[in-house]
Amino acid sequence: MPPCGPVVHSGRSSRPGESDRGSSSVEFAILFPIIVILLFAGPQLALWYFAREAADAAAHAGARAASVSGAAGGAGQEAADQYLARLGTGAITRYSVAEQDTATAVAVHVTAEVPNVIPLPGFTPTVDVTVTRGKERFTTRDSP
Repeated sequence: MPPCGPVVHSGRSSRPGESDRGSSSVEFAILFPIIVILLFAGPQLALWYFAREAADAAAHAGARAASVSGAAGGAGQEAADQYLARLGTGAITRYSVAEQDTATAVAVHVTAEVPNVIPLPGFTPTVDVTVTRGKERFTTRDSP
C-alpha cells in the first residue's frame, strides 16, 4: 500500500551519492603520505639488507684473517677495510672497523651507514655487526 502523505526527508538531498561529496579528496590526503612511505620503504629495506650482509661478510673476513696462527696485530681490521673498499660506496656511505684481540679470541666490529632513501628528518639507517672467532693454536700431546 503506498504512503498516504508526502515523504519528508530530514535535511538530506534525495540525490544518491551527494552526501559523499569530497570524500575522495580526504581519502587521498590521508592515504597519499602512507603510500609514498611504502614506496620508499622497499628500496630502503633492500639497501639496509645489502649493507648488513656486506658488513657481516667484512667482519667475517676480518675475524678469519686475525684468527690465523701468527697473524700480525690489526690484520683483521685491515682485511675488513679491504673487503669494504672493494665493495665500493653504493650501499655503504661511511663505515668503521674495530678489532679486539684477547689471548684466545678475536672480535671484529663493523659499523656502517646506509644511504637514506626515505626523506624523514633524523632518520639515519645504520648497521652494526660484530663477529667473534677463536684464535688458531696448534697443540701437541704434551701441551693441550
